Amino acid sequence: MTNNRPKRPGSRARRAAAIVTAIGVGAALAACAPSAEGDSAPDPAAGASERGDELALQFRGAPMSLDPALQGTASGSIFTVLAYDPLIYKAPDGSLQPNLATEWEFTSDDMTTFQVTLREGVTFADGETMDAEAVKASFEYFLEKGGPNLSSVGPIDSVEVVDDLTVAIHYSEPFSDAPASLNQLSMMGNVIGPEGLADPDSLLRSMDGAGQYLYNPDASVPDSEYVYDRNPDYWNPDAQMWERVTVQIISDQNAVLNAASTGQIDFGLGSALMAEAAEGAGLEIASVPFYNWELRLADTEGEINPALGDERVREAIGLAIDRETIVEALGGEYMAVSDQMVVEGIEGHNADIGWEHDPDRARDLLAEAGYEDGFEMKLLDSGLQDPDSRIAQAVSSSLSEVGIEVDLVVDTVSIPSFIEKAETLEYEATIWASNGDVGNTYRGYRSTGSMTNPFGFVDDEMESLYAESLRVAGDDRDAVYQDMSARWQELAYSIPVLTEYYVNYIGADVTNINSSPANPVMLPVGPQPEYNWQPTS
Repeated sequence: MTNNRPKRPGSRARRAAAIVTAIGVGAALAACAPSAEGDSAPDPAAGASERGDELALQFRGAPMSLDPALQGTASGSIFTVLAYDPLIYKAPDGSLQPNLATEWEFTSDDMTTFQVTLREGVTFADGETMDAEAVKASFEYFLEKGGPNLSSVGPIDSVEVVDDLTVAIHYSEPFSDAPASLNQLSMMGNVIGPEGLADPDSLLRSMDGAGQYLYNPDASVPDSEYVYDRNPDYWNPDAQMWERVTVQIISDQNAVLNAASTGQIDFGLGSALMAEAAEGAGLEIASVPFYNWELRLADTEGEINPALGDERVREAIGLAIDRETIVEALGGEYMAVSDQMVVEGIEGHNADIGWEHDPDRARDLLAEAGYEDGFEMKLLDSGLQDPDSRIAQAVSSSLSEVGIEVDLVVDTVSIPSFIEKAETLEYEATIWASNGDVGNTYRGYRSTGSMTNPFGFVDDEMESLYAESLRVAGDDRDAVYQDMSARWQELAYSIPVLTEYYVNYIGADVTNINSSPANPVMLPVGPQPEYNWQPTS
């Protein structure tokens, strides 16, 4: 389905201006997770003697949950990572580093048994010592809860205690992503202590982890500010760079910029449209490509909208979207055109494929499919993820040019509210974003009945390629991932639109903030000082 026709000449600037006029220039695009390369790091050996008093962070809304098993967004991990150390730490460069696990390996040639060796002498907030039994119990709790990240941890058959400090995970099928599934973003590796597991409801208002900080519910104000105090029993005190970390809930982008400019916060989730103002206020701008925004055509069998069951119609939609104009109108240098399943620099990006903008061909395909007069499509968007529905309205504008009229419904209540609506089978399409490599992205899509696949699509070729990817690693896996990217474009189940860069503000009192396309989720803590955000003085 790749269309290699040259783009027709036209006045892109005029059309970009039209998009801006149509959707307004109010609040800028939200960032679910901070990212970018920060300024130069201080001496990594600096430890407790260099500790700062308080690190103040901003997040755009209340957490989905304080319970790692129920926390679902990459950015939302800011609420869990402070109190829960993961078994394996995903560093800013994307590499996997020891944390609560000191070693790991596949102990079966077919990648169905994965074994981790635990760090000795680690204690939870409840005072209990971490051992293999505690880790096994935490894993089983995560699996039982069936939370949003369940699809990322693989086909686990059972968990075995090998000895006091060794745990083995047995998979029903090969799972080469086992190490990555235990990092701070996938949540299962964020081990919960026995006391918390004994009273699961308590995990919604307190935290029982083995992290650098202890959640302080008495000092916190739900939906307003979340307070974490330094854990005096943390296994590596040299990695603790602050006495206290606070996460303030500020949703309005103007208020975020003001808070960063006045020193109320040290780090804020920013906006491409406000970057110039932030620079003028003396703030450092951090940006890195992360979110791959897509038009997700959930009703691919045409159950409620027969048009979407025709592959020619789906291809027409992909060709109708004027990505370059949308990027120019909405983000400029802080966005990039996205024409495939994953962003450039991520495993599985395929240089030989990609969508073009060809509205004439789109109209021809619609006519061939019997929709020469177009059709209507109901589209669900999240006003929290896509403020002012700027992306959704820009996509709708492109589609209207080929006769597809969009009935846009915007949820402004919460992310869980959006997800609940997306799973009702009332909406044939949604605007949402993905991140990560092809395997991680596809795992999210294939979760039948979820907001990413509410109608339960299955493609045998994608399933076969995915199964192959779980048996290999390195360059071999990247080659399979590229084949998956190509097949995904042929199916046109999800139409990429743009890559959003996180544009965030860094205050003068914090340094060593780093990220990369391989791990754009900037979080302030890691198991060693060199990974931690540090005070400048």
